[in-house]
Amino acid sequence: MLNWLKRLLGIAPVEPKQETLVLAQDMRVEETAKPKKETTPKTKKTTKKAAPKKKEAAVDLATMKKDELLAHAKKLGIKANASMNKAALIDAIKNG
Repeated sequence: MLNWLKRLLGIAPVEPKQETLVLAQDMRVEETAKPKKETTPKTKKTTKKAAPKKKEAAVDLATMKKDELLAHAKKLGIKANASMNKAALIDAIKNG
């Protein structure tokens, strides 16, 4: 065990093992004529396009409370935060 520890720490020189590997079979790979795989035509990947944002005329923004405006902006995907005042939120939703 002491020799193992010395070899682990690099103090004693490592003795190479004298083992030889013998293969049971010849492992050469020969090229053979392989049948071609049937290829399927590649289809184009369709990506979803973002739907144009619709401005809702039925919603009266002036009568909504600030927290309702924040929720409405979030639903529309408009960046708004609680530090914005009500007028800024309305402008952001209208211009969004």
